[in-house]
Amino acid sequence: MTEANNGGEPGNTTTLLGRPAEEYLDDAAGSLEAVKAAILRRLACGPGDRVLDIGCGNGTDVLEIARRVGPGGVAVGVDVQEEAVSGAVRRSRVTGVDALFHVADAYSLPFPDGDFDVVRSERMVQHLDDPAGAVREMLRVVKPGGRVLIADPDHGMWAPDLTDREAARTVLTWWFNNIRNPWIGRRLHGLLGAVGLRDVRVTVMPVVLRTVAEADGLTGLMDALRRAGELGVVPADRARSMREEAALRDTQGGFQMYGAMVLAEGRRTD
Repeated sequence: MTEANNGGEPGNTTTLLGRPAEEYLDDAAGSLEAVKAAILRRLACGPGDRVLDIGCGNGTDVLEIARRVGPGGVAVGVDVQEEAVSGAVRRSRVTGVDALFHVADAYSLPFPDGDFDVVRSERMVQHLDDPAGAVREMLRVVKPGGRVLIADPDHGMWAPDLTDREAARTVLTWWFNNIRNPWIGRRLHGLLGAVGLRDVRVTVMPVVLRTVAEADGLTGLMDALRRAGELGVVPADRARSMREEAALRDTQGGFQMYGAMVLAEGRRTD
């Protein structure tokens, strides 16, 4: 879920955790399967609906939405990265699922006012300079009575089972500060209300990682601990002890790491 850049510029998502974005997103989908299913249920799109996904990445969610809206509906994905859109188009062709993809940023969507029944984004607002500006643009392109759904993590809520709590908190705070808006999850309710969406509701969905491989693949935990020790974020011996403890717990089948995805949804009333 985290898309920290390992010390790069906050907001840059061409690579995620030092890996090509498409590869990262494919692997992350497995750990987030339950969360993604819950988001799709809340999306509640059906035959004939027009749905827009902003920050669509590899396009897999758009293709699933396209299956649900059917030939009478429209599923559209936009992403600021040309490589992501090219990959999404390839997936659409390979799967034979009819969906549309465009290169566009969240602040200037190439659609008329009120064009969609539902607008959604997932793990995108965390990277933006101006989250409110992006949500206002979502509000613009959704029709009166239509809904906006935004799902983003709250990176202040990651909790690995490690004994050295002080050092673990220090490392995680430092690591997730590579994301432009690491605490955006807890801000979504106020953000949607402030731009004019109504009937705003929030659902907090747990993310449970049961192996070091899952935690490392989704959050870069072990790399964070290693680099924190190398760079003096925490003393090297304490960073090493946390890595060793995580590996031991993993071997014994007792490793756990918890996080949260926040889903906020609201309705355009005018």
